[in-house]
Amino acid sequence: MMLRAEPARPHDLRGALDLLGRSELTHQDVSEGWGHYFVVREDDGRVVGVAGLELHGDVGLLRSVAVDPDYRGQGLAKALVEAVLARAERVGLRAVYLLTTSARDYFSRHGFSECSRDEAPDGIRESWEFRTGCPSTAALMQRPVAQAPRG
Repeated sequence: MMLRAEPARPHDLRGALDLLGRSELTHQDVSEGWGHYFVVREDDGRVVGVAGLELHGDVGLLRSVAVDPDYRGQGLAKALVEAVLARAERVGLRAVYLLTTSARDYFSRHGFSECSRDEAPDGIRESWEFRTGCPSTAALMQRPVAQAPRG
């Protein structure tokens, strides 16, 4: 079976939190924003990938991107990031931001560019991840959301 990113369901939360813990990523605010998360499930329902979108006004924060080590190299992270970006477009965001300490190159290959933390919009600046969750050495990256023409 082809593994693909799908909207997270309530029963996926425990498996996603376990994967985030094993990936050394925080659980902070994940359950509160669960409606904008995506997962990749194995045939048995086990969560092997996760990514989420936090909404902050007209911008979003991509967070909690994790793929089980046994499933890396299959394009699952790319599918998860694309699902989050598609959701960002559907809800009318103008840009998506992220903070990373270890994946600058990966996200650069997917259209994100590094920007100064001083340039962060207020909503991103006020997020737990920006204020507390990520070290000040984490890179802030952003990607404009391609808006479909209206009309």
